[in-house]
Amino acid sequence: MSAVGVAAEPRLLTGWGRTAPTLATVTEPADVATLRTAVEHAPARGVVARGLGRSYGDAAQNAGGAVLCTTALDAVRRLDLDGDLLTVGAGASLASLTRLLVPRGRFLPVVPGTGHVTVGGAIASDVHGKSHHRDGGFAAHVACIELLTPDGERRRVSHDEDGDLFAATAGGMGLTGVILEATLRLLRIESDRMVVDTERARDLDDVMARMESGDARYRYSVAWIDCLARGARLGRSVLIRGDHATADQVAAERDGKPTLAAPAD
Repeated sequence: MSAVGVAAEPRLLTGWGRTAPTLATVTEPADVATLRTAVEHAPARGVVARGLGRSYGDAAQNAGGAVLCTTALDAVRRLDLDGDLLTVGAGASLASLTRLLVPRGRFLPVVPGTGHVTVGGAIASDVHGKSHHRDGGFAAHVACIELLTPDGERRRVSHDEDGDLFAATAGGMGLTGVILEATLRLLRIESDRMVVDTERARDLDDVMARMESGDARYRYSVAWIDCLARGARLGRSVLIRGDHATADQVAAERDGKPTLAAPAD
């Protein structure tokens, strides 16, 4: 137990790359009241929020200080299918939201390469996905945030309401406070399937030209680029692009006209 009665323990933490481990005092608050107490009694090294620990570096470690693990704050507060809005606790993982939303014909507009990321972490890092050329970063689809500021105040912020604080929080790596919950705008989809096109590019110039000329036709685009190849083969690539399959495309697949690949989960 910490000095203020909040359960805490020393723990060695790393980021996703598992490099540069550091020791911090970790608290796992089960509710906002406990989290607020931990923030109000922060040690000299301060506190930082942590989700599922998938940051590439040490963004959620805070060596010698306190770390608040927010994964218990994962409740779904409201799902508005008519308005395409979801209000959810900051500790919810994107994987859990995918399982909730896809059967209901909805999807998150921006999803990074792993679903093992929390909503709070996605906002704090303003993560991008394979739809960045069309949809921008994660925070572009956040309608509003409930934030616990360092002085213990709970504030609702959005583009229109306290816009400067919203902008500083989106991609702010937790420096404005702890994200408690968020309301997300959703994308409507007709199936859990994807239509995928795969091309091979001979070098870096070729793959860049293909992306520049063709990415606008797809929602998702990613290239695997060989930077170890030498000479004229440097940058040879596999370019993968796709979109959510429509109901008609799924029906055509069932009728023996294969067009689909890769389920969305």
